[in-house]
Amino acid sequence: MAHDAGHPDLGPFLHLRRYVTIAHHVPGRIRLKLGLEAVSRLPKVDPAPFTQLFDRIRGIKLTRINKAALSVVVEYDSHIIAPSVWPRLLEGDLAEIEEILSAHAA
Repeated sequence: MAHDAGHPDLGPFLHLRRYVTIAHHVPGRIRLKLGLEAVSRLPKVDPAPFTQLFDRIRGIKLTRINKAALSVVVEYDSHIIAPSVWPRLLEGDLAEIEEILSAHAA
């Protein structure tokens, strides 16, 4: 997938997100869980596409990976990032994700 210096390559994120669900979410903190079916389909699960993407979003305070639990916890400022953005990142099309990234660029 082509990308320029202003936008990350979203291919790895788009591929991995089909296995991700929101396990828990309160404004300011979200836990994303990678499904067990991903482990059997992906030889080595790498959370880097998520953390790299989240590092580019203004309002993210902390990203914590728990490889044993196959989860990523993201702490964020809910005054900058509306809680409704998270499902859109996981379900939106490429144009919507790029729009979110542009609106919340760090």
